[in-house]
Amino acid sequence: MQQLKSINPSNYQVLGTVEISNLQEIENKVKLAQNVQQEWENLGIEKRVALLRKAMAELKSRKAEFILLESREMGMPISEARADFDATADYAHWYFENANQYLSPETTLENEKEIHQVFYEPVGVSAVIIPWNFPLANFVWGALQSLIAGNAVVLKHSEEVPLCGKLIEDIFSRPLPKGVLGEVYGAGEVGKLLVQQEIKMIAFTGSTRTGKFLYETAGKRFIKAVMELGGSAPGIIFADADLDLSVESVVSERLLNAGQCCDGLKRLMVQENILAEVVQKIASLFSAKKIGLAEKENTEIGPLVAKRQLELLSAQVEDAKAKGAKVMAGGNSLEQKLGGAFFEPTVLTDISPEMRVWKEEVFGPVLPIVKFKTEQEAIELANQTAYGLGSYVFTQDQERAARVAGFVKTGMVSINGTNYLRPFNPFGGYKNSGFGRQHGQYGFHEVTQVKIVAKNK
Repeated sequence: MQQLKSINPSNYQVLGTVEISNLQEIENKVKLAQNVQQEWENLGIEKRVALLRKAMAELKSRKAEFILLESREMGMPISEARADFDATADYAHWYFENANQYLSPETTLENEKEIHQVFYEPVGVSAVIIPWNFPLANFVWGALQSLIAGNAVVLKHSEEVPLCGKLIEDIFSRPLPKGVLGEVYGAGEVGKLLVQQEIKMIAFTGSTRTGKFLYETAGKRFIKAVMELGGSAPGIIFADADLDLSVESVVSERLLNAGQCCDGLKRLMVQENILAEVVQKIASLFSAKKIGLAEKENTEIGPLVAKRQLELLSAQVEDAKAKGAKVMAGGNSLEQKLGGAFFEPTVLTDISPEMRVWKEEVFGPVLPIVKFKTEQEAIELANQTAYGLGSYVFTQDQERAARVAGFVKTGMVSINGTNYLRPFNPFGGYKNSGFGRQHGQYGFHEVTQVKIVAKNK
């Protein structure tokens, strides 16, 4: 059997191996899911939730084990992994507490003669394919509402975090009927084989390129698809903004998980009369971050997930330098110095539209900054991207904030650092950032079939 190696990006040491799933194993996992689909559906919401609560309780009892594994395998600083674990558990709790409300029949008309009700029924066996950057959160966000709604799930986690994926499968499949949650292991070829099976839905989180391929696959199969894809979120700081709050928020949003966050703030626009001050403040904070082994408690910036990710980021930064960008902080790989996939937190100015750091999604601790004069120019710069996931606006003028939020083409907007990531809010984007939404009533309804039943009394 072919083996998938798990590599610690902090030091490139092998953590363990998982067997890559072959075609027969993939077919078997899908067949098991098909065989159990009706049983899982017939249990009803409350019994499904009760079983999934048992799985979450088991996971919580192994929190220390999971966050250490996540930190070692993915490179997330362990303090962030701990916070992410707790936040993810809160999402699961919200799903459990609110599933009945949003999945129960909804009456749209009732009079003395008739009653009309909307029912939310399971779609059926779903292929859920998720990335590496938040190994637990991506599973909960991508699969848990679907399971609650009554869909059996065959999961493919990223090849970068196979041990996290294995632990999730071991914990979550145990209390469930056999086949309700199965997992296959490997890279893109395994995902391609999975979506060629007799499934009823594809739920994908990851790159736009792969998402478009999977959407084409779903279209040819004429099955449902939910796509949460890449992002290049703009941040806009107006001259009247609270600068300390704005800078703190920008630094946090850019450097979370070493910048490996789909809706993280990736491009910053600053009004020209405050540009120098903002750049100086951000560069100072970037330069002060503690870089080191992900599993150390005092580490603030860990490595990128893999050497290939480091090479991509280095190429994007070198392209900017060659085209005239000015490095205000960082700018270099730390691989030779630290022995892992580390890159300095980097601030770049003098950015031009043809630079890769402006055109492409940048998954790493690099922030390009440009200036603007007018509100209209800021909006045009913000929308100068193929993506449309998140955006961040900083101004004390509430009317301006509302205007800009209306004109920026993104699925989510934060004003003055307000966190839109809540389990009851929809998560998703415009343009090449995908379609469909996760969380809240929106996420539940995305993974169901909607049926109207009208009858007389």
